[in-house]
Amino acid sequence: MIVGLGIDVVSIDRIRAAMRNPRFLPRILTDREIGMGLTPERVAGRWAAKEALSKALPKLRNWHDVEIENAATGEPHVRILGEGIVEPGLNLMVSISHESGYAAAVAIVEKR
Repeated sequence: MIVGLGIDVVSIDRIRAAMRNPRFLPRILTDREIGMGLTPERVAGRWAAKEALSKALPKLRNWHDVEIENAATGEPHVRILGEGIVEPGLNLMVSISHESGYAAAVAIVEKR
């Protein structure tokens, strides 16, 4: 059963401009995410995913409480780092897409 749903769309150009500020990436991404050698497209996708997750998970208050990783097959995977954000028995799913200068993400919280 779906218990949470979130969606977000981000301009890649806006993220590219924000990345010129050295404080931007450390504010929204974890050290591990920054170490992935991210392009503006990938940063926009992760930002959209984190925004979508914050809408689906009301307890998510800090961007560093969640990481967006890529599985070996390429699909995005959510890793929760913060305590008390996800109750036991919940499954988190996220999908990221890019098109014409935008990144979009959808997050679903499912009760098993």
